[in-house]
Amino acid sequence: LPYVTRWDYLATMFTEAVTVNAPERLANIQIPKRASYIRMIMPELSRIASHLLWLGPFMADVGAQTPFFYIFREREMIYDLFEAATGMRMMHNYFRIGGVAVDLPYGWVDKCLDSCHYFLPKVDEYEQLITNNPIFLERVEGIGVIGREEAINWGLSGPMLRASGVRWDLRKVDHYECYDESDWQIQWQKGGDSLARYSVRIGEMRESVGIIQQALKLLPGGPYENSEARRLNQHKNVEWNDSDYRFIGKKSSPTFRLPKQEHYVRIEAP
Repeated sequence: LPYVTRWDYLATMFTEAVTVNAPERLANIQIPKRASYIRMIMPELSRIASHLLWLGPFMADVGAQTPFFYIFREREMIYDLFEAATGMRMMHNYFRIGGVAVDLPYGWVDKCLDSCHYFLPKVDEYEQLITNNPIFLERVEGIGVIGREEAINWGLSGPMLRASGVRWDLRKVDHYECYDESDWQIQWQKGGDSLARYSVRIGEMRESVGIIQQALKLLPGGPYENSEARRLNQHKNVEWNDSDYRFIGKKSSPTFRLPKQEHYVRIEAP
């Protein structure tokens, strides 16, 4: 995990998530409900941070410098939340096979809710500043058009795909973590141009805030990790403290073995 968290500097939680999801499914490891909710909240915060760092430089490229400074103000709040929960600002090393490394610290939920309450009006500010600006529209509307068929044939994904008229979001398609227990909508546009891709990402930031707020209010108690894997199939009656029982620790124990199978795991990254 310390290695894979560096795959994507802008959205490190997603690389950790997809790395632990694969062995969990191979070994049929159950995730505690609390851990699953935490593992839904963290990537959604990471999605917002990633979209913010897309928005600022994108606007600078089309001639508007002000949003570049705004986005770091909001992004810093998200990194404060990450640091409080994981001890790290960027390379979090937080996900684990069977759950997460540590539970949320005291007061973190309230701090996160306050951040969401603060952030939503800021998205409105971005829109007031940018969306109907005639200079902005002149530089993005009808530019870089990618049609629906092209987007599919080229293997586009995420906001790029959804901005070309394809309602495809793995959070809805693959039903992972607890996304089905939240009320949210897939953000998509038909235009396929730079304006459509901008609109999708702005919409996704709002949806992510909604998902986080719902998850924080529904966050159950209980364990934040599952330290036990399972008994070996061929030894149904083995005692738990026997060496034939597989355990997961903070560092996977020598008794933890994955089945010799192939598996493909995907996740809806920003």
